[in-house]
Amino acid sequence: MRLPSTLRNIMRIRLSSVEIPPTEYVFSEDKGNVTLGISGEPLVSIPAGNYTVGALCTAVENALGVGYDCSFNTITGRVTITGPSDFILFCGSQDEKISARKTDWGLGYFLGIRIPYNNDKNVPPAERRAIASVNNTIVAYAPPLVCASPYYLLQLQCPDQLENVTHRVSANTSVPAFAKLIFKNNTYCIETDDNSNLVRKEYTFLAPTNISQLRVKLVDPFGLPVRLYTADWSMTFEVTEVVNTHTYDKLNMTYNS
Repeated sequence: MRLPSTLRNIMRIRLSSVEIPPTEYVFSEDKGNVTLGISGEPLVSIPAGNYTVGALCTAVENALGVGYDCSFNTITGRVTITGPSDFILFCGSQDEKISARKTDWGLGYFLGIRIPYNNDKNVPPAERRAIASVNNTIVAYAPPLVCASPYYLLQLQCPDQLENVTHRVSANTSVPAFAKLIFKNNTYCIETDDNSNLVRKEYTFLAPTNISQLRVKLVDPFGLPVRLYTADWSMTFEVTEVVNTHTYDKLNMTYNS
């Protein structure tokens, strides 16, 4: 965003509000969480979009085909997948970078399955998260996840990147950001982050700085750009300008303009 005129002698910049329409899909090819497969069969995928737990189980069942059942137990809060015979389920992302993550590594993770990553480079990325059924059944370890990320990261350059937040992703990996935007709820309407969560969203420059443009980027917890599908989002920045300054004369014990 090029400013109408250059802001001069700026000492501080603060993000005071953000409005973001939560249009990003929870399940999409970009996120690498729509594909899965059965040993000996080609990979299948569920449609991109947002799901309830029941709708997600139905989509997985339809994708796996005849003979497979995917259900959610409302008592235990776990997803169960059964087949006509014992099978191996491949539920990692086809993207190697996503499949190697500690979390959010594919559709299986969102179904509640927790399995270690296979580092064998000869195995396709999607098959590096594999789990074998027991008595034709796979029971998820954790409850399924169908909600959008409760926060985004906002990066700001003016002209250098301002780093207030270092968001750790995994060992030796982090995402720098100006602000962490924490939403109050995950309803699909305009979300507003108004600074009430006390997460610091301001930066104080070491010396007065001139700002002629703002480069703003909205990314997810892994540093990937948030796909808003052309929906508009807005933000408000407050700046503190040095109007006049004084220097202290130690000899005369006076201030000079």
